[in-house]
Amino acid sequence: MSTVQAFATRNRLMDELPARQYGRMLSACELVTLSPRQVVCDQDGVFTHVYFPLTASISLMIKVAEHPPLGMVLVGSEGMLGASLALGVSAAPLRAVVQGGGTALRISVPGFIALLEENPAIGVVLNRYLYVLMEQLSQTAACNRFHEVEARLVRWLLLTHDRAHADNFQLTHLFLAEILGVQRSAVTIAAGMLQHKGLISYSRGVITIIDRVGLERLSCECYGLLLADYQRQIA
Repeated sequence: MSTVQAFATRNRLMDELPARQYGRMLSACELVTLSPRQVVCDQDGVFTHVYFPLTASISLMIKVAEHPPLGMVLVGSEGMLGASLALGVSAAPLRAVVQGGGTALRISVPGFIALLEENPAIGVVLNRYLYVLMEQLSQTAACNRFHEVEARLVRWLLLTHDRAHADNFQLTHLFLAEILGVQRSAVTIAAGMLQHKGLISYSRGVITIIDRVGLERLSCECYGLLLADYQRQIA
């Protein structure tokens, strides 16, 4: 078994493909390592590769003039970066920044387009995933507008925990502030409250999830809605 084959089943979106298309996709992949804060593709830039994260996670962020980028979607082993190529769009709608370093499967854009043209079943799976991304963008926009910082922080921590494959992960207050579109002090206060309640611990940029169930109780409804929508469309 090759290194790529050994890791491939860790991406749930690829696992949804029929066996033949799965094999063809896998044979076109290379295994790469992504580093935290690495910019994989800038907003309005042109995709050179598509990525299927395994242990890595990628934040999709929107840039607004005179403001830091705002986090909209977190992509991990449940999804992919570059799904818009299935619509014939090669420009990246959002900035893609690695949040959690780790591994991913990567395919060049020409190779990926060839696979789409030869295997319509791949496009069917990607269209469902594109719908999920649309729902995530809409729900995140509503969450950012109507919900308090603590609930939004909990939502992002749960999303990160789902994709980190571990109870602890590197995530600084500064990066969380950028993701949530708030001052760093607001994240510090909210994270301190979560730590005081015994739900998380935080030290030297590493967050440890202590009480997952407790975090879910504190989260706004957005996290549950996002999870349920993915389960309906993909899993």
